[in-house]
Amino acid sequence: MSDLDTKKLFERLPQIVIPTHYDLTIQTFLDTFKFNGDVIIHLKVNQPTDTVILYAAELQIDQAKITLDSKGDCKLALKFIGDINDHMQGFYRYKYSTLDGQEVPYGASTHFDPANYRRAFPCWDEPNFKATFDITLITPKNLQAISNMPIIYENEYLDDKEWKITKFDRTPIMSTYLVAYVVGEYDYVETKDSNGVSMRVYAPVGKKEHGQFALDIASKVLPFYTEYFNIKYPIAKADQIAIPDFAMGAMENWGLVTYRETTRLIDPEFSSMESRQLVAIDVAHELAHQWFGNLVTMDWWTDLWLNEGFASWIQYLAVDKCYPEFDIWTQFVADTFAPFLVSDALKSSHPIEIPIGHPNEIEEIFDEISYSKGSSVIRMLHDYIGDDTFRKGLHNYLKEYSYKNTVTVNLWSHLSKASNKPVNEVMSSWTLQIGYPFVTVIEEQQPNQTRIIKLNQQRFIADGSADDENLQWKIPITIFTKSNPKVIAKQILMDQPEITIILDNISENDWIKLNYNSIGLYRVKYESKTLACLSEPIANKKLSPQDRLMIQDDVAALCNADHQSFVDYLKLLLSYKDEDNFTVWKSIASTMGEKLGWDEKENENPLVAMLRPMILSIMGKSGDQAIIDEAKKRFPSHINGDLIDSNIRAAVYIIVSLYGDENTQEELRKLYKTAEMTEEKVRLLCSMGQSLKP
Repeated sequence: MSDLDTKKLFERLPQIVIPTHYDLTIQTFLDTFKFNGDVIIHLKVNQPTDTVILYAAELQIDQAKITLDSKGDCKLALKFIGDINDHMQGFYRYKYSTLDGQEVPYGASTHFDPANYRRAFPCWDEPNFKATFDITLITPKNLQAISNMPIIYENEYLDDKEWKITKFDRTPIMSTYLVAYVVGEYDYVETKDSNGVSMRVYAPVGKKEHGQFALDIASKVLPFYTEYFNIKYPIAKADQIAIPDFAMGAMENWGLVTYRETTRLIDPEFSSMESRQLVAIDVAHELAHQWFGNLVTMDWWTDLWLNEGFASWIQYLAVDKCYPEFDIWTQFVADTFAPFLVSDALKSSHPIEIPIGHPNEIEEIFDEISYSKGSSVIRMLHDYIGDDTFRKGLHNYLKEYSYKNTVTVNLWSHLSKASNKPVNEVMSSWTLQIGYPFVTVIEEQQPNQTRIIKLNQQRFIADGSADDENLQWKIPITIFTKSNPKVIAKQILMDQPEITIILDNISENDWIKLNYNSIGLYRVKYESKTLACLSEPIANKKLSPQDRLMIQDDVAALCNADHQSFVDYLKLLLSYKDEDNFTVWKSIASTMGEKLGWDEKENENPLVAMLRPMILSIMGKSGDQAIIDEAKKRFPSHINGDLIDSNIRAAVYIIVSLYGDENTQEELRKLYKTAEMTEEKVRLLCSMGQSLKP
């Protein structure tokens, strides 16, 4: 058997002998942190062999036996012992607390993604070895046993009143990393969605009402996906469970999604709107995987970007459909699209698609580029071929590869057939190449109410340097104008370094804008006169929040790369004086904050010193994690005598008070008591009033 931690060159398992079904029984001993296992694996033998190769890690194998009956059915039976570890992988333990804050005995949960099933029982732990699973759990009678499928029966175990045996229904054909089981004390809220699918959200005892919001989200989102994919959700239940100690944000186990407790539960009285939106997004993401990832699974981890990129896009589509008041697409542009444009403009960036050898490489390779750029690429593709065509191609893809494995080009093929557009050629330019372009716009107004638009593309590099590789992209270009700002006037695929477009029925004073709703993965450089014309639709909010946000973001980035004058940017900002969209203002503050920095510069204008704390405070209050982390870093040094510059001290106090714990509040109180200057006392008093802690 192969061990995950071997130093040998990684080789994928051979296809000579493959599993078709697992009969798995696990008995948990939480007092000793041990488990006993018994598995019978039904095998398909594809060619004669005297060797069976599979995975096991950190398991003691006590018995192994292969049988072959007269019908040719082959089975591998194994008995084994393992540790319920504290590493948050495989089958691991966790502590949880009662309502009064007292810790109670341990619970146990699985986390098998990407390749940790082998730590729970011997198996073919690669995504392309799909099988069905019959799971049986033997547990203390006072604990709940939960798994992917509904319970068939639950009885006393061997006439022992302290133990019970719980058998679950057979799973669909699926990959090993999607199996899950949990043992612990839980309450739950439950419902059925409009299609009759049973749903529960499990929460710590006494906190079941904190799972109600996630349940409400799921009951709306799951039917939306069923309709959108035009494929029925394939199993009888769709449960969610909050785990106190969890290595990731969530895991899409089929029928039993596991979440980190702190990111899943909503207190009806104290949780903010931001927290509710994050829960909605996370629930929508994991439920999307029930089709895109679980029903149809990548053949190997190289194509994991497509699973995650797709789910990271469609989660917003689902939430926008169910909760349009969230204005969630503007938040996508601010929190997903714009940030990846920063990191992907670095020379050290990498393409979305990178071949993966060992599963251990996943965490090293998959980052903001893979997830945020991946979702942005899917968003652009969806817009390029249109929603109806996209759904048709997606349905055909999911239908053909249901309960099977696939690779990225198979999706492109189905979308090409549905749309009659060169999807593979277009998408390859975005997934296989590093970076993204900026498009320069040159206008020439003609006397007969026509305008010639000349477009040029080149790679955008943050430091303004030239692209030695001369990369080119196939860019879906959209243009809209003053005459009808809600309708795209021209849509064309830019597949050359330079193209010319002619717009008809456009007067000399009419503005134009590229990249409708900022869906395309490119920045736009306008001439000064063209940019000035956009001030009016920005000020009058004739442009969408997404476009108002990205116009200033593009110009700021182009200024920093010496492609545009800062005079243009400062003039543009005057257009936002009546801006009332939170997300747009958050983006403007972030842009200015990056420019201003934390520390005073030599010969700095005094007005800049006054602006800096205001911008830092806005960014901190809006949840900018980099700003929060820096404030938390500077505050302890301040306490120890390395005083923070008085100009930004109030901003630091406000941010650490807002996001700090009780120890932070106590330090602020001490500073207040010892402060001699009234100005300092006022700073501290105002900051303590910002705390979210009661």
